[in-house]
Amino acid sequence: MFSAYRDRAALHIRDWTLEQKVGQLFILAFPGRDAAVVKPLIERYRLGGCYLSQDNAATFTEARQLTEDLAHLNLAAGSRLPMLLGVDQEGAWSVLMPESTTGPGNLALGQADDVNLTAAMYRVFADEMRSAGFNCVLGPCADVNFQSESPIIDVRAFGSEPALVARHVMAAVEGVHQGQLAACAKHFPGHGSTAADSHRDMPVVDKSLAELLAQDLLPFKAAVDAGVDLMMTSHIRYPQVDAQHPATLSAPILRGLLREQLGFEGIVISDSMNMGAIRRNYAPVDAAVLAFQSGIDMMMLSEEHYDHQPDYLERQLAMIAALVDAVRDGRWSEQELDSIVQRVVAFKLARLTDVQHYQPFNMREHQALAQRAALAATEVLIDPSHHLPVDAALEVFLIQTAPQAAYQRLMNARGIGPNQSMPAFNVLADAWFGAHKQLYAHSLTYEAALDWVRRIRARPHMLAVAVLENYPLPGEDFPQHEAQALLVKLSEVFGAQLMVISLRNPAVQVPLGATHICTYGSRPCSAQAAARVALGV
Repeated sequence: MFSAYRDRAALHIRDWTLEQKVGQLFILAFPGRDAAVVKPLIERYRLGGCYLSQDNAATFTEARQLTEDLAHLNLAAGSRLPMLLGVDQEGAWSVLMPESTTGPGNLALGQADDVNLTAAMYRVFADEMRSAGFNCVLGPCADVNFQSESPIIDVRAFGSEPALVARHVMAAVEGVHQGQLAACAKHFPGHGSTAADSHRDMPVVDKSLAELLAQDLLPFKAAVDAGVDLMMTSHIRYPQVDAQHPATLSAPILRGLLREQLGFEGIVISDSMNMGAIRRNYAPVDAAVLAFQSGIDMMMLSEEHYDHQPDYLERQLAMIAALVDAVRDGRWSEQELDSIVQRVVAFKLARLTDVQHYQPFNMREHQALAQRAALAATEVLIDPSHHLPVDAALEVFLIQTAPQAAYQRLMNARGIGPNQSMPAFNVLADAWFGAHKQLYAHSLTYEAALDWVRRIRARPHMLAVAVLENYPLPGEDFPQHEAQALLVKLSEVFGAQLMVISLRNPAVQVPLGATHICTYGSRPCSAQAAARVALGV
């Protein structure tokens, strides 16, 4: 894929030290907004890149300052290669919130099923992230969401049908490339068949190779065909392909399946090696050596500081130093190391050195596209009592179905995930009241609704509107059992005078006779689209 640059890459690294070669293969995370924190890693090890999150920059101004500072440190250390600066800007997850455009998320884009819309949305991601100084979008998710209640994939996937997901993965990669950034498909060979979260545990997918090729792997093949630059691995075991190790540590999966069968020639990047799936089952250095020997090109360590460990920098330095020792004592071949470094440097020469950063963009146009995509995805699943559009004469009760404590998780200290400070429910309520000022309406929190539904008696002019949300969060689950229980109570009181608005996937038990609108996402633009569809405005 980048073979034309291999000779230049070999010249580039000819005089590098062993420490610099090993350091070039690491993508590390750090807390806070001061680039000087990673100065020791850049100066001593010629660090390959950084995984950056909302914790590192919350605005475009902060991001531009940070990326400029990192570039200056890199240049001062004598490097003529840019660092890979990757961000999880994939729709359902994002950075620079609330300033950046997220769109409605992948599941909504898949529901709209317009590949031109998906490509345009990912072009927006790339344009905005490039303007902030980043050079790699760690997306799209190429996972097929076979588990509708997945705590980690959910609305991050384009859907549950492999061919549909493949179409939109290809469009997404093309959109990122149109925006001049590198794209990364994840989580190979597929996280969508798991109910477990690899931030916590080691998931297992017991599928045959034939099943994987026909299902989970179709979108990854589409990403390869679209020229995706990087492929991120999953810390998941596929015992029918490799009985011993998860994908990140598996030569049969990375070399055999990804390289040989799918024909991928780009950069294989690990998901964070400090996630629970690896950390709880392998010694760190042993896992790192095995990963590189199995086919990993760049290794991401992005979890230490998430746990607020004060010695995270020392751990990162120790990991790189341990890999240097592994080469010196023969556990890892320097010839193999040189081959990997050449591939990484060739990739950077081909894809990262010509990126034009800090270019302006039209935010109004981007937001308009997001609104159009959200509206295209929003669907009336059932309306047996013909409540739509909602009559302005009705007394409406907008009901939050998640406890208030749940919303504290939307902005977490790790800086990853939705990073959505305003719940989608609040956005929907504001849009509803703004569009229908004459409507006699009330907004009830989950706690207030629990008390209210015990006392209220439904009357013909009333309509209860229960709003469900879900946000895929690493290591955290947005509660759904409470919402389902409240729906049952509301149904007992209101019967057919109940409307459910799912700001999430549609996999919810809606009471018989209720109207059901689904947006396939919990982003603000989706909440606004739900209000428009409900009110017919």
